[in-house]
Amino acid sequence: MRMTQLSPNHQTPNHKQSKPTEEQLQNELHFHLAEKMLMKLHEEELISHEELNQISKLNRQKFNPLLGPLMFDKP
Repeated sequence: MRMTQLSPNHQTPNHKQSKPTEEQLQNELHFHLAEKMLMKLHEEELISHEELNQISKLNRQKFNPLLGPLMFDKP
């Protein structure tokens, strides 16, 4: 293995993390509430698994959640 020491001139710049806006936080909350209701409908067998996936996809498009893409493996 080859190792190279970086000089201070080659360090990566510090990136400030931006805080989510009030609207993003509201969308995140609405998304999670909608998903919770959706899961309840599926558990009670009022909607199929395919319908669950379709509605969940629409929820992700509508609310554009920050964490939504991390929680689901389907687009």
